[in-house]
Amino acid sequence: MPNAEPPQPRRWFQFGLGTLLLIMLLIGILSAALGGMLRGRPAGVPLPPGFYVVMTVIAPLAALLAVSLVRSAVRLIARYLDGR
Repeated sequence: MPNAEPPQPRRWFQFGLGTLLLIMLLIGILSAALGGMLRGRPAGVPLPPGFYVVMTVIAPLAALLAVSLVRSAVRLIARYLDGR
C-alpha cells in the first residue's frame, strides 16, 4: 500500500448543543419526578434507604438510554432520507 495514510484517531465524547440540551431536559424531568415522589409522601414517613441508591443508578442510565435511542432514530431517518 503505497503512500497509505494512518487512520485518524477516533475522538470520544463529543456532543453537540442539541444533545446537551436533551440530556439536561431528561435530567430535569427525572428530578421533577423524584421531587413529586418525595412531596407525595406523608410527613414523618421516611423513604427506604435503597430508594436513593436505586434512583442514583437509574437516572443516568435512563438518560443514557434516551439519548442513545434519539441518536439512533436520527441516524435511521437520515439514512432513509439519503436513500430516496
